[in-house]
Amino acid sequence: MAFANLALGILGLIAVGRRDGFREATVIAVTVLGVGASIVHLQDVVATGNLSPGNTIQNVANLIKPAFLIPLLIASRIAERSESSDAGTTDFGHWRAPLLQAVGAVTSVVSTAFAVGYASGRVASVSALGVVIAAAVLAFALARSHRSVSDGIG
Repeated sequence: MAFANLALGILGLIAVGRRDGFREATVIAVTVLGVGASIVHLQDVVATGNLSPGNTIQNVANLIKPAFLIPLLIASRIAERSESSDAGTTDFGHWRAPLLQAVGAVTSVVSTAFAVGYASGRVASVSALGVVIAAAVLAFALARSHRSVSDGIG
């Protein structure tokens, strides 16, 4: 499972910069694996009563990922098809570049925080800290992207 999740993470990082159906394929893969794994874990909980963190906690992430990715993908596609869309323009490229750079950092921070939290027995608190740090990284990238557009730099 670790390598499956690594593969999906790599696909997700690649998908950020693509507009050719690669995002849809990645979201489908994340959804099928996440929902499927959660169903299997739920069946195990019902059959054996196994409520260990390895059988329960990761299901939250397994289900949150598709719950966020599917609406974001739909919104992205609708926005790109809009007549007023800036997608493909130079300004959009300048705005988007720092965000693409931040994706890897945000992903690394959140996944590392979860792993450290899981290993230390403090999944919720360490993961929450990771999310706060990732939000700060994203806020910095957004501020940088706004500055890039307004200053005309990339």
